[in-house]
Amino acid sequence: MRRKKPAYDSELMKHFFLSLAAFIAMFSLHGTSFAQTETGNMAVDTTALSPAAVTGSFSVTPEAAPRALVVLGVQEIAETGAPSVADVLETVPGIDVRSRGAVGITTDLSVRGGTFEQTALWVDGVRWSAPQTGHHLMDLPVDPEDISRIEVFRGGASSALGTGAMTGAVALTAGPSTQDGALLVAETGSNAWMRAKARVDFGTDLNAKTVARHRVSLSRIGTTGFAQNTDASMLRARYAGWLAGDWGSLRTSAGYVGKNFGAQNFYTASFPFQYEETQTLQAQAVYTKAWENTSLEAALHHRTHADLFQLFREHNDFFTLTEDGFYVMAGDTAGLYAPGASWYAGPNQHVSHTTGGRVAWRLQSDLGETFVSVDSRREFVKSNVLGVDSLGDEDSVYRRADFRFNTDVAVGHRAEVGVFALSATAAWNHNTMFGTRFVPGAELSIDMSGDGSSILFASANRSVRHPSFTDLYYTVGGAFGSRDLTSEWAEHLETGVRLSLAKDATYGVQFEQALFQRQGHDLIDWARPNGSDTTFAINLREVTFTGLETVLNITLNQALTGDWQLRYARLGFTTMEASETSAGFESNYVLDGLRTKVDASVGVQGPGAVRLDARWSHQDRLGGYVVPGGEEVEFAPFSLVSFTLSKTFASDQFRTYLRVDNAQDREYVDLGNVQQPGRWLRLGFAYNMK
Repeated sequence: MRRKKPAYDSELMKHFFLSLAAFIAMFSLHGTSFAQTETGNMAVDTTALSPAAVTGSFSVTPEAAPRALVVLGVQEIAETGAPSVADVLETVPGIDVRSRGAVGITTDLSVRGGTFEQTALWVDGVRWSAPQTGHHLMDLPVDPEDISRIEVFRGGASSALGTGAMTGAVALTAGPSTQDGALLVAETGSNAWMRAKARVDFGTDLNAKTVARHRVSLSRIGTTGFAQNTDASMLRARYAGWLAGDWGSLRTSAGYVGKNFGAQNFYTASFPFQYEETQTLQAQAVYTKAWENTSLEAALHHRTHADLFQLFREHNDFFTLTEDGFYVMAGDTAGLYAPGASWYAGPNQHVSHTTGGRVAWRLQSDLGETFVSVDSRREFVKSNVLGVDSLGDEDSVYRRADFRFNTDVAVGHRAEVGVFALSATAAWNHNTMFGTRFVPGAELSIDMSGDGSSILFASANRSVRHPSFTDLYYTVGGAFGSRDLTSEWAEHLETGVRLSLAKDATYGVQFEQALFQRQGHDLIDWARPNGSDTTFAINLREVTFTGLETVLNITLNQALTGDWQLRYARLGFTTMEASETSAGFESNYVLDGLRTKVDASVGVQGPGAVRLDARWSHQDRLGGYVVPGGEEVEFAPFSLVSFTLSKTFASDQFRTYLRVDNAQDREYVDLGNVQQPGRWLRLGFAYNMK
């Protein structure tokens, strides 16, 4: 028996075309106003969004930031040769990237031992959120080649980074280029890997009276998978625009990403042959205007996410649904799974909508910098599983629904007195489901050298995260959410030092070390008691995490002059301990963070301008997982080696490369029972027309 086309397809397409029409209309109006406005030549900001625009806080450079921070630029992103943003972040100190499937098909991103729900994501000055589940927060319509800057903020701070930044945040900048050009990429590789990408940048010159820049990108990937039921395909499409005049600057984007993938053991090992399809549409507009002493930023955004999850994959090679409601494995009645299971009424179908806006105002005065920001959004889900019956549509598949409003308000001030810089922020979060929380923050930095090369910093912050709709309502296949969950929150203490050495030498050296402690309260976990087959969403008792991070970067300050020359070397070390263990139960998320993570990467240029970029990562994880049969095993430490060989031709317009992941073909697990890929080779060719 064949199922009807999922209802979410038409729902998502409706929102896609409505958003697209709105963006076309908006650009038509601005095109008219440009023709009538004389602005004269203007100095246009050709860099990425400022740190303040990304974080919603103070205008502080990364070098002077009073917190642990990693910034990756275009060159550093390109050096990884990564096919996904998740792979770029894999070797960033303090970041835990746990993938289900290969090449970023689904990614759980966490910071400093937090869970995947506790990391905030900012894209081009807007905080994205995934109210259904954080498993889909990294469903991004951008490829690594489209990103000009990545900022990783280690440590929670809801006052600056927003609700959900329980343990940290990642901020991406992916606007259009300031130069006309086109990019074509083609890849092939192991496991029938295929990737194709096309991108074009066009618009006015930066010296024009008015500036209008545009980028259109499209990419597709596919693989048959490295094991049974690990096949995957993904389509990304995105438009990004930038308009600038004496009236201010407007950055817009509209993107789509669709994924189809086998989900072997992704969410449970009891029913291994799972399958999932997701579609995401994100549209946003960010307006900025600066005057002599003040600046204003206003943003509008909308995200629609649709999810179809099959606990029993419906395919001729897997399960077929009989007329009487039985799931038969590969046409063999002996392979009958959960015959007539009353608890499984077919695939889970969810559609979530997040719509919101943000306003931030900054004032520079003799007393320092003052900022005020307000971020408000409506989060809505409709589903056949999540929500309450009274809000659903009994005549459609989405019989249940729920919604909530979330508002963040922050007022802060930063002052510099000699070598000291002190900032304090009073912030409140109000959620219509969970009430109001006070989430203040304070930061201190000392410029010990007087020239910014030696910074001592310390901070104290509070953060909060509300349960997802999955945490509250999911009740399928031995997993039970709880409507009694309360918001989780944490208090953070951090101190560290950042040193910049040998700035004028051939190589620059940057060193950063930070000591942190996070005291978590009412932490939300999915836990399974020993001897039970059922997993429950619960609020854990207080858990304290204490850790140390060390980062060392060596970068070349001059042009390459010879063969076998070092281009860069990076080393990151993170160690962390938790005050509690999962004694008597299996912790799915809270108590299985990384105990130790060591990342090393090096880049050299060899004969014939061939470049080698090598990466090594060692991971030792807390906790364990229950294997089929009921035995709990600890996560085994593992080390991975990967490298990229590349060469450019014709004034860097042509580039060919070979990337090898898991070069030693290690078997390892970083999510319970989810098999990870072995050695994976990708051969690629890129043409960059400037």
